[in-house]
Amino acid sequence: MIRPDVLSRVTTLAASFGSNRPFRHVVIDDFLDAGTCRRMLADFPHFEDRYALNEMGEVGGKAVRMNVREISDTYRDLDQYLQTREFLDFVSVVTGIPDLLYDPEYIGGGTHENRDGQGLDQHVDFNFHPGTRWHRRLNLIVYLNPEWNETWGGNLQLQADPWNGDASGPSVAPMFNRAVIFETTERSWHGFSNIQLPADKKDLSRKSFAIYLYTKERPPQETAASHATVYVPEGMPVDLVPGVTLDAVRVGDLRGRFERMFGQLKFLYEREKQFAGQIAAMEGALAQARNALRLPLQGYAEQAAAPQGMWLDRWVGKEFSATFTPQRKARGVELELWVPEQLTSDQVLEIEIHAKRWTHHVARGSRSQFRLDIKLPTGDVVELKIRAGCSFSPAAIGQSADDRELAWMLLGIALSH
Repeated sequence: MIRPDVLSRVTTLAASFGSNRPFRHVVIDDFLDAGTCRRMLADFPHFEDRYALNEMGEVGGKAVRMNVREISDTYRDLDQYLQTREFLDFVSVVTGIPDLLYDPEYIGGGTHENRDGQGLDQHVDFNFHPGTRWHRRLNLIVYLNPEWNETWGGNLQLQADPWNGDASGPSVAPMFNRAVIFETTERSWHGFSNIQLPADKKDLSRKSFAIYLYTKERPPQETAASHATVYVPEGMPVDLVPGVTLDAVRVGDLRGRFERMFGQLKFLYEREKQFAGQIAAMEGALAQARNALRLPLQGYAEQAAAPQGMWLDRWVGKEFSATFTPQRKARGVELELWVPEQLTSDQVLEIEIHAKRWTHHVARGSRSQFRLDIKLPTGDVVELKIRAGCSFSPAAIGQSADDRELAWMLLGIALSH
């Protein structure tokens, strides 16, 4: 479906993609077969309120249809083509990103229709597919507007850094059969200016078709923590200075900017409440799990409370304590543990039960089984305390995101009766 002369220019397109700024992108005119593009426009779905709900659940000026295969035969054929190696390999060569993956769900993609007055604030896109957890790597947009004037707005704007007011970057008019491919990273800021159609063109709208491509892996230096789409609403107009007359057009522009800013703040507030509720639920579940945690204790004894300083996976920190009550008198306590090799030195454990103390040395990366000889009468509450001499954090040495301070792992504990 891509025009043959476009396919033949893959090397030139790849050079443009790699050198364009403020981030890697390429604009390709006459991208698709002309007949295919005309049929896509003819079959473009009508604007429906149910597909135009914004982040707050309100009907807005943008409708998105992700159920591409249900639109028409033309879109079903296009969907089939987007899955082929011919298409994916072409995009891989242009962008230098191998092993690209097609998204059958079209999360956030599909047909996009924007009405008069609609704009899109500068933003960076969500970076992980919500279902597969693939890395989002590329946006590919094909515009379907046979009648469009750049002065009407709606032009795609690629920016360097809207946080700092750096709006440098190209402006791309959404002309018919024009494609834009750009990488999605933590600095690929993009949006489009407000659509302002003339009075005799109010029946028009800005139409496009978008797909997002993914990979299973991504270079570590380009990988960030998972996040949703992040918007930066427009700030103060640069030409708004003392003495400027606020006519109806300018007031309308300012009102629109404030409405979008307040809308974004409201959305973030609602999302923060949602996240706070999820965090509270997880904290509650974690507290219940920790309260239910018990030592892997063999022998006749009861445990009324959770041990302190031990996690659910039996990793133990530098300070550990636990209580239990023997139901039969015991002659000692047997411990089995393992010390990780990531420690900077051998482990030294200071152990205390009923004011009696022991010191136990364990080599790094070693397992140790030993017995503490002590008489424990029936019914007395026994408090076991263990202090470790050293610990390590997996996050600090780059092994994982686990930032706990780990000293040793408890494999088993038993009473000798």
